Amino acid sequence: MATVKPFKALRPSKEKAAQLSAPSYDSASRDKSYQELETNPYSYLHIVKPYLHFKGETKNPDKHFPLGLSFLEQFKKQGWLIKDEKDAYYIYRVIKGSNAYTGIIAAASVDDYHNNRILKHENTLTEKQNELADHIRWFKQLGNPVLLTYPDSSKVEGVIEHYIENHIPEYNFISPDQLKHNLWVVNKQEDVELIRSEFEQIPNLYIADGHHRSAGSAAYCEYERNQLPNFTGNELFNYFPVCLIPFSKLHIYEYHRLVKDTLVNSPLFMERIHHYFEVIPSGHLPVQPLKPKEFGLYFNHTAYLLKLKPEYATQLKGVLANLDVSIVEEFILKRIFEINDSKTDKRITFLDGTKGIFTLQETIDQKESDLAITLYQTSIDEVKQVADEHLIMPPKSTWIEPKLRTGLVIYETI
Repeated sequence: MATVKPFKALRPSKEKAAQLSAPSYDSASRDKSYQELETNPYSYLHIVKPYLHFKGETKNPDKHFPLGLSFLEQFKKQGWLIKDEKDAYYIYRVIKGSNAYTGIIAAASVDDYHNNRILKHENTLTEKQNELADHIRWFKQLGNPVLLTYPDSSKVEGVIEHYIENHIPEYNFISPDQLKHNLWVVNKQEDVELIRSEFEQIPNLYIADGHHRSAGSAAYCEYERNQLPNFTGNELFNYFPVCLIPFSKLHIYEYHRLVKDTLVNSPLFMERIHHYFEVIPSGHLPVQPLKPKEFGLYFNHTAYLLKLKPEYATQLKGVLANLDVSIVEEFILKRIFEINDSKTDKRITFLDGTKGIFTLQETIDQKESDLAITLYQTSIDEVKQVADEHLIMPPKSTWIEPKLRTGLVIYETI
């Protein structure tokens, strides 16, 4: 069973929630972050990305983080950030167009993460997770919850619906990216116990988005445990903030691959593609695959639809090998380009499906990359099966929404 606890959040005042909270770490570009810092004195980015105040400098915690801590103290002193007095769960809803994503923000256990009650489907980069652990050591907080998913629960949904239908939200605002955000505080004891007990019946939770934040929180916890050998396991540093949204309420987008390599412009490239795939010329616009096991190529203003040849398809064994992202990894990236580690090879970058096919076309036409490989999205069932079997997908296999606003519900580790 999974431990999902209520906690006392540090949160913006109602008046400052829209200005103080910021786009998620993953979705905010550096240019947008610079603009946010320059135009918004209340932004949480002043706390979590203080190094952006030092343009052109590499992030240096000893030099830059004290500035972030001074902003944190200022925000608390001004009453812009306020600590809740009672443990609570937090119902958080993001509305994008006609899609509403609703989940419960809570504290999850690092031990559950280590013991595979919280299951992973992606590897993390050690350098990045250590950076995050270092950040938590300095600030003693994390304001961007990890997105977890779980089998649908009618009882949990009942509590959520009751609050949405019968309570005025604590926060109700539209962010600059045209998303609507609502938050309800659940601190009534009987509702808290219902949510807690219901999650205790769920054997496993699954990381949907935030593998590095999970790993960074675990690394930070290990550091604190080493400083306190007689820890009990109940200390706040043994937990990290999560937002729990059921399987049926998530949306997974495709993740395309972009390759920069001179091989693309050689006749040898298409010769090798023909060796592994049936190739269908598809005009001069990038192909957006509409079903699994179909892929698109776009380069030199020309598009092709690919289907893996049957003699190779029959060699695929198990859920991992049959993923579209794994087929691209094996038969195009590794066998043709000799890209054996797509996490570190500088020839490959990634573009999520939310950016649109026109953005992908422009990226190739403007020669930022030489080749686009377009894919169909990975399904939630595939993500679940990979995690259940303790397997790891290739990097950037999924772009999962919603992306949670940061600085809205902050978990403090002390």
